[in-house]
Amino acid sequence: MSNVERTTDDTWSRIATTIEFFGPQWFGSTMGTGVLGIALALVATRTDLAPIAALAVAFVSLTVVATVAYLIPWCLRLVFYPDRVWADLTHPIRSQFFPTMPITLIVLGVGIAQTMGDILPAATLRPLLTALFAAGSAGIFGFGFLLVTLMFTNDRIGPDDGVFAWYIPPVSHLVIPLLGFLLVSEYYAGTLAGQTIFTVSVVALGVGTFLFLFFGSIVLYRYAYETLPHEKLAPTFAIGLAPTSVLVIDLARLTHALQAGVGFDLAVAPLVPLLKLLALLLWGFSAWWFVLTGALVAYYVTRRTHPFFFTWWAYTFPIGAFAVSADVLANFLGVAVFGHVLIGVTALLLVIWTITAGQTWRLVARGRAFTAD
Repeated sequence: MSNVERTTDDTWSRIATTIEFFGPQWFGSTMGTGVLGIALALVATRTDLAPIAALAVAFVSLTVVATVAYLIPWCLRLVFYPDRVWADLTHPIRSQFFPTMPITLIVLGVGIAQTMGDILPAATLRPLLTALFAAGSAGIFGFGFLLVTLMFTNDRIGPDDGVFAWYIPPVSHLVIPLLGFLLVSEYYAGTLAGQTIFTVSVVALGVGTFLFLFFGSIVLYRYAYETLPHEKLAPTFAIGLAPTSVLVIDLARLTHALQAGVGFDLAVAPLVPLLKLLALLLWGFSAWWFVLTGALVAYYVTRRTHPFFFTWWAYTFPIGAFAVSADVLANFLGVAVFGHVLIGVTALLLVIWTITAGQTWRLVARGRAFTAD
């Protein structure tokens, strides 16, 4: 065999291996990258610093590129390695990461609206955001039904399988209104399309809220009565930040959508004070969980170990959601101090993202990123 043939065979072998072991968790990195771009854009608005605004656009653009690149092996895996996909779908923990793909589409839509609203023409922006909303919502609802069905029919799941990765399907539904309410308030107020998007968003809000409450009790029961999970799953504790942080943003955007007019004859003014109070209540829990996450990470570092795993990406989106929720609350309540929280938490997120991205690149370069888990 010639060197050229050997090189070609090796290349195709690496491509096949990448596709075979391109697990659902990879879209966790695009979620984290996208939310960092959104947080940086908000920091740029507060500080009026053009370099930060440019950095925000760069992170959202990177999310676009990574999402398109990831979709290729993700889709090819469905065709060429359905057994691997099914093994992941029926796994009590890996299965929970499948919604990260459609979540990325919603996050991407919010990021594009936040950073490129003045760059892209309205004739391009509106259909693009609407398409991302439709595709992301369909994927989230689809995986939500599938994963819960598989979970209820899988007799092999035990109490020790309940980790904070189980929060991802609930959070995925809560993410839908982030883009849905934005579309209503900015483009579709008072139209049939606006009513449809609003209804889908409110239904998703209800599904996500109750799933978070129900599955949250299961996961907390497991953490209280079982031993702490393996170090690989330690970063998933940060996912506990996401539900209430996203809900804070949802409530603010719900208010804007109602004020824009959705055509359901809803009285907005009496609801606003209650929505503001509820947003502050939810954000307070997020802040408490943020400190608790730090305490648990410190426990792993000092009492056990905390080496790098791909699961470190689980830190990024929840922390980013918490940062964004602080800015939203600052505007919603008119209290500027929350803006300082946005800046500090975003700076922390940038450090975490840089370390995690660097370590992930090392795994890829060493050929250890796509192997049997």
